[in-house]
Amino acid sequence: MPKVTVINPLSQSSLKSLAPKKRVCAYCRVSSDSIGQLQSFSAQMEHYTALIEKNNEWQFCGVYADEGISGISKNKRGEFLRLIKDCEEQKIDMVITKSISRFARNTKDSIETIRKLKAVGVSVFFEKENIDTMSGESELVLTILSSIAQEESISISKNIRWGCQKRFQTGEWIQSYFPYGYTKDDNGDMIIEENESEVVRRIFREYLNGKGTYVIAKELTQDYIPLRRGGEIWADKTITDILQNERYVGDLLMQKTFTSDTFPFVRKRNTGQRKKYLVSENHEPIISRAQAEEVKEIMEYRKARLHIPSDGTNKYQNRYIFSGKIICGECGHIFKRQTISANKPYNYIQWCCGQHIRYIEKCGMKSIRDEAIKQAFVKLFNKLKCNYESILAPLLEGLKNISATDFNEAKIKECNNRINELTQQSHVLSRLRSKGYLDSALFIEKSNLISQELSDIKSKRNVFFNITVFELEIKRTEQFISILNTRGTFMEEFDENMFGLMVDKIIAKEQIEIIFKMANGLELTEFL
Repeated sequence: MPKVTVINPLSQSSLKSLAPKKRVCAYCRVSSDSIGQLQSFSAQMEHYTALIEKNNEWQFCGVYADEGISGISKNKRGEFLRLIKDCEEQKIDMVITKSISRFARNTKDSIETIRKLKAVGVSVFFEKENIDTMSGESELVLTILSSIAQEESISISKNIRWGCQKRFQTGEWIQSYFPYGYTKDDNGDMIIEENESEVVRRIFREYLNGKGTYVIAKELTQDYIPLRRGGEIWADKTITDILQNERYVGDLLMQKTFTSDTFPFVRKRNTGQRKKYLVSENHEPIISRAQAEEVKEIMEYRKARLHIPSDGTNKYQNRYIFSGKIICGECGHIFKRQTISANKPYNYIQWCCGQHIRYIEKCGMKSIRDEAIKQAFVKLFNKLKCNYESILAPLLEGLKNISATDFNEAKIKECNNRINELTQQSHVLSRLRSKGYLDSALFIEKSNLISQELSDIKSKRNVFFNITVFELEIKRTEQFISILNTRGTFMEEFDENMFGLMVDKIIAKEQIEIIFKMANGLELTEFL
């Protein structure tokens, strides 16, 4: 028989004396900056520091604390993310926190994080619920309690939204942010900030004089005009937002955005899904209503010219003077800007059809040098200066003699046909709903989509009824004649401002021929 020697296990006291101390930290969070919450925040930090340090078997590894941050999403909690990173790097063995709701109000985030920590050997202890994640039954209990915490968060969100709606309805909304050009007085009311308001007036004035948002932003940057939140680089989107903001005429439009009802909460732009509340003459205006209306008309005109949807989706990102303006005459796609790298100083810019770039076999249009397009416009401008009396004057006379109704008749008919189609669709939906074939949620969703499109089509039709496009073409032709008549010299170098004022699109017929579609409807061919 083999000889077997029994080795007795160490006693629990011996194991404890040999084992290294457990590295323990705490996680605290409060969701607002109120005095009561901050006092709770301070109390939590003191409590857990003392709790961990007095345990001889634990090594204190600090307190991770997020102050004034919601627990709905982990991505916005810097300290929470730092805690997870330190756990993954094996710097911590155990995390103590007050409750599940302090750890996370999102069930998915809570369970995923606990599983991730368990996988690296880190336990989480929830003091209020007395749950250790390393115990066998912990995950089932945690799932249930995390779901309750999430539902509590949804309930709180609904109550907050209800309160906001009531303040909207009474016009008592307290603004937390004031647009560029405004500040607040001692009572919290909106007042004009003189230095910034001059910049706002300049933006409106230059846009009405024909400059585009890209050019205005570029010039403000060149003039070192500071932005509200620091920096001096203006973006064309910032200019567009200022031009479209109703507050500059003294009005206040509330609920431009809304938060989704379902979890996770997502903030969306209100394009008709919710009610909006307009308070007229709420504060002192910076610009007149007439200026705002004229800006709106010009924007609608340019959108119609470029076939940009009224909601702004899929709009061109006009970073450069030719962005979104060069159309391929072969396939109809937009030209893209390319930088061709050669040995410096021989690098150059060119524009190429987007279709040709992606699928060369579908479009054979060749690229066009940026400088060639600029020189073509210079030649075109100088030709117009020499011959505007024989080209533009007869065009202006003809436009004034054309019936505005005939000019827009086809467009109005097209809008009316679509309105009839949408109206019929709305009636069909109503009948299906009344017969019980369509549930309420689907009916509301489809009905809202139809209502939104109807509103857009009617607005578009009103543009043609008001003869805005027609009048603008006359106005642009008169403006062209005035510019060409008063300009004393020919154009020697490409002028971005003049190009933005005069040209809507460029049609690239081939590598040596382009067509300039002018803002007054005239089409002029130029060879490169």
